[in-house]
Amino acid sequence: MAGEGGVRQRKRTVLIVEDNEMNREILRELLADEYDVLEAENGLAGLEKLVSRGEEIALVLLDVYMPVYNGFEFLARKQSDPRFDAVPVIMMTASGNVDDEIRCLELGASDFITKPYNAEVMKNRMRSLIRLRESSAMLGRLESDALTGLNSKEYFYHLLTDLLRANPSLRCDLVCSDVENFRAMNDRYGTAQCDRFLRGLANSLSERLPGLLFGGRIGADVFAFLIEHREDDWTDVLLRENEDPAFGRFVVKYGVYENVDPALSAAAICDRATLAIAKIKQSFGTNVARYDDAMRQAQLREHQLEQTMEAALAGREFVVYYQPKHDLHAGQPGGAEALVRWISPEMGFVNPGQFISLFERNGFITNLDFYIWEEVCAELRRCLDAGAPVVPVSVNVSRRDFEVPDLAERVAALADRYRLDHSLLHIELTESMYSDNPGQIARTLEALHANGFPVELDDFGSGYSSLTSLNTLPLDVMKIDMSLIRQASATSDYSILRFAVLLADGMRLKTVVEGVETEEQVAALKVLGCDYIQGYYYSKPLPAAEYEAYLAAHCGQEVRA
Repeated sequence: MAGEGGVRQRKRTVLIVEDNEMNREILRELLADEYDVLEAENGLAGLEKLVSRGEEIALVLLDVYMPVYNGFEFLARKQSDPRFDAVPVIMMTASGNVDDEIRCLELGASDFITKPYNAEVMKNRMRSLIRLRESSAMLGRLESDALTGLNSKEYFYHLLTDLLRANPSLRCDLVCSDVENFRAMNDRYGTAQCDRFLRGLANSLSERLPGLLFGGRIGADVFAFLIEHREDDWTDVLLRENEDPAFGRFVVKYGVYENVDPALSAAAICDRATLAIAKIKQSFGTNVARYDDAMRQAQLREHQLEQTMEAALAGREFVVYYQPKHDLHAGQPGGAEALVRWISPEMGFVNPGQFISLFERNGFITNLDFYIWEEVCAELRRCLDAGAPVVPVSVNVSRRDFEVPDLAERVAALADRYRLDHSLLHIELTESMYSDNPGQIARTLEALHANGFPVELDDFGSGYSSLTSLNTLPLDVMKIDMSLIRQASATSDYSILRFAVLLADGMRLKTVVEGVETEEQVAALKVLGCDYIQGYYYSKPLPAAEYEAYLAAHCGQEVRA
């Protein structure tokens, strides 16, 4: 493509996200003379392209209706990632549905084109949006962040890149700050108060950090500061202020990447500091973490898992294990929890602790959860058809599942497809996720509950317990975290467990105690009046065939203790 004076300019890169191969081919031919074209066959593949090639993508052409992730889900995920806020998206649709257009615009779409495509109209709209984006980026690079007075993200990256290129031997550290539960603070105190708080925090850190070179605001509540490297431990200066007149006590987590590698991009340098923060999120009493080689190895491992997760799901490497719940009143199994195991031919057994949190961050957890739910439904149907014993099975839902607009309807449709009574499928959520988006979670759970799905609250007593969640969510079961039974056994003091059981009884909730391993614990829980026990005393998690054999052996007769 030639610019003014006949100087050849580089082609911009455009990402086409469209499930119809013929439509992708048509668009590729229309645009190839002016753009480098990337392609993705669904919204999830498009997001992966955006993550891996985002810095070079000038614009996205996005179909509305696709499998895996549709256009709405793509936009929602993109909107939640500040790295891609500025990438314009043109929706492609043949329906002309005004509600679809409104929804897409609310989710951040820039424009619409209708099928069949008018090549000149489409190209002109694309050029206009790309010019607008590039002009805005240039303006942003020249201006500081209006709220905090720090450098804008773009200009901070620009300064960091230029400094390291000009001074490759310079020893410096990057410090990132992230306010814990800032979204909840915003909801509670309002934008104006939180803006004032952020200004104060930016000013305070700018004054306290030793050897400060410059700082920037790289996220809504995330700041980055480049400082001269020091051998002594200076991090105590980060912890001197943790109170605010309007908010009371607050928590800020800090990640430090020491001796930054000048060969890395500015974004990668910041990622290393924010990765350190991620390791101490929701970790009480630990507010500063340094990036180290162990984190780098974990990052490489996560990259490997992300590269293989789709193929693993398609290849059925994710397997459901079932851990029985023993009914203390009936003296036999009264339920089970479905747990996922990843058994890879190349990597062997992959610990759930490695991939569950990763999938929650990248959004793949929703695909995995729907797969697990269907596997459970199929197992229940198979046992019913064979006349084998069946007990209700609880399935876990992730915080990302609640972003699916029609989650309750989809779960109900899945159970109906397998001709299952909805009471056989329990919905289990951890209490900590309730603080993320309490309104949306409560509405979705109400819809699930209205459809006959019992709801279980997991991890009660794990450190996040809030009476608000017990009072506002439509619950049927309280699962008491294993930490309470371990603490009670170690101290021979069951008073906290007794209180939890009494609280559940008062709210007419069934109780499940997790992590039960000894006969003494079982005897104590019987005295306390607990309803169900889950733990290795009765059974470890079992693959489907062994689980069926366990039910066949123990349903209808009393199990030990």
